Amino acid sequence: MTRSTRANLTLCALAASLPLVAAPGISNAQDMQKITMAVGTTVIDASQANNTSIPLYTKCWQKQGLDVTIQPINSTAGMQAVLSGQAQFVNMAPGAAIVARSKGAPIKAVYLNIRHNFQFPVVLDSSPIKSIKDFKGKTIGVISYGAVLVNIIKGQIAEAGLDPDKDVTFVETGTGAQAITALRSGKVDIWGTWDSQIALAEDMGLKLRVFKSPSAEKLTFGSAYFVRDDYTKSHPDVIEKLLRCVVQGTQITMTDPQGAIRAHWEEFPASKPTGLSDAAAMKQALALVNMRMNYLKTDAGEKMGETPSASATAMVDFLKANKQLAGPLDPKDVYTNQFIPAANQFDSQAVKQAVATLPKS
Repeated sequence: MTRSTRANLTLCALAASLPLVAAPGISNAQDMQKITMAVGTTVIDASQANNTSIPLYTKCWQKQGLDVTIQPINSTAGMQAVLSGQAQFVNMAPGAAIVARSKGAPIKAVYLNIRHNFQFPVVLDSSPIKSIKDFKGKTIGVISYGAVLVNIIKGQIAEAGLDPDKDVTFVETGTGAQAITALRSGKVDIWGTWDSQIALAEDMGLKLRVFKSPSAEKLTFGSAYFVRDDYTKSHPDVIEKLLRCVVQGTQITMTDPQGAIRAHWEEFPASKPTGLSDAAAMKQALALVNMRMNYLKTDAGEKMGETPSASATAMVDFLKANKQLAGPLDPKDVYTNQFIPAANQFDSQAVKQAVATLPKS
């Protein structure tokens, strides 16, 4: 049975016709704490299972007393929804939120989701481009000119001794099949993209060469959950409860990715690839999930969701170097780890029990 769609008139003013997917009500639904969580994407694919469908499917949020509505939305609109109080959480890439913070916006990260750089320039494996120095005179396709990955790639180009403003040309190619076609057809020489898109392209048969660099690999502040400053003081228990289910959802997905994918398709049936056999659809989704889980893994000594100070510093320095910040900004002001110990505190047996409830083939 799929989740019902619930209208949210205020957010719809921001997101037009984007669907709202909510956890089902229970007999004493009036006692549940209603939460809206914006997710900075318009498509909730299987790579998002750990922090969307799994807490819904396992009823983790419901058991915590939370009635969570998930809002797929543009990241900037999601951030504005949080700042205006129309949403309580937004899971998004950090660039726009940190820039907003430098302008005085009272928003900060409470949970680091993607913990490694996951955005890269790639070329077809058959391309004569063998190094970033070979980017000179080439065209690079990106989702949009304002995307953070544009500045990441510019940094890599500058690091290689080229001028990113003169030696390459950026063009917008969107995402998914449209962007993949642009690379495959030669419309662009290089594709600036991210982990799940790379997995999708490789599943479609493309062999890709991925370019990494020291400067880009320092950017370990990936997507994070952001909330308003005053919410951290007024609702610390809600933040802990929501994040606890994200931690469990991540562990469940890592333990049984195929079961998590089947649960995701039950919660978000439109996310299941069409025109494919079940086996082919699973193969494609599994590539997305396995790729994403690699970027969620913690390093030794870190708790899930914890933001290392070096990660925040590297991102603030990166944005400063690219003249994105409005003024001085202390990296300590863009995040807090105060909710991480509680988010990681739960009975590990609960994860095992939840894994057992996932759909089987």
